[in-house]
Order: sequence, then C-alpha cells, then structure tokens
Amino acid sequence: MKKNGLKTIIIVVFCACLCVGYYFYLTQKNSGKEKNLSEVEMIISKDLSLSYPKTAREVVKFYSRIIKCFYDGGYTQEQLEKMTEQSRELMDEELKEKNTKEAYLEAVKEDIESYGKEKKSISSVNLERSSEVIYKTVKGRDCAYVDANYYLMSNKKAQRIKQTFILRKDDDNKWRILGFYGN
Repeated sequence: MKKNGLKTIIIVVFCACLCVGYYFYLTQKNSGKEKNLSEVEMIISKDLSLSYPKTAREVVKFYSRIIKCFYDGGYTQEQLEKMTEQSRELMDEELKEKNTKEAYLEAVKEDIESYGKEKKSISSVNLERSSEVIYKTVKGRDCAYVDANYYLMSNKKAQRIKQTFILRKDDDNKWRILGFYGN
C-alpha cells in the first residue's frame, strides 16, 4: 500500500508542476512580443490627421521632440524622411511654400551634419507654461507666440538657444507653425 501511495503522491506532484509550468509559460509568452517603440518610431507612427495637437504649445512640443530626434541620430534615411514629413505637417501652408519637401530635407541633413561635426546634441527642451503663451489677432487671423529653450551640449561647452515660435490657426482651426525667431 505504501508503494501505491508514494507513487500517487509523485504523480500528483508531477502533474501540479506541469500545471504551474504551463501557467507560467502562458503568462510569459506574450511579453517577448511587446515592443517598446523608440522616440523616432513613436514620432513616425503618430497619425496627425487623427490626433493633431490641440494647442499651440502642444504643436511646438511635438515639433521640438522631432528636432531633438534629428540631432540624436540612430535612425535610418527612411525614418529621417518620415520625421521631416511629420514636422512639415505642423507647418503653415505659407511656410511650406517657402520650404519644399526636398529643400527642407536637405536643410535638415545639413544641420544634422553641422551638429555632428561639432558633436552637438540637444540635451533638453523647455517650453514656457501654457499661461505664458501670447495670443494675438493679426490680419484677422488667430496667432500664438510660444517660447522654447533648447539646451545644447557639445564637446566645447553647454549653451541655451531661445526660440519664439509664431503659430497661426488654419481654416480647420489647427495651430500651424508660421515661423520662428531667436538666438
């Protein structure tokens, strides 16, 4: 009787281990398929026709994320082209006319090369608070002025570049970048 009892206990323990092992396998098998997207992939995958930034500040914030990615590197030529397309989507038609798709891409490549030679990168970006955004009506159109501070690091020194973005609402009531100025 003891042999049968011991045999039964071994079989029950073995089956319990199989059940626990199978449960663990099922709960962990999808974790390898979940992929964390890089910042570049998140920018490229954002569908601006469905989820365009709601405020002028959010437009500048998304544009600044793109600019930071330009200088961080670690992307393909195709990804660079898609990022420039995304940044152009944030631009006012007037600015797009002055910067054709091809000319803008070449200008971005030149800037990236210049930053690379100087070993510059954008370490952080700070935007003014929403309450500090200036709103005006210019020639019957709503405009907004948003300040952004870009903190650059290079092998020579750290520096801050302040940019004021001028945005204008388009016919669809979306804020678009009309231009910018600064140091």
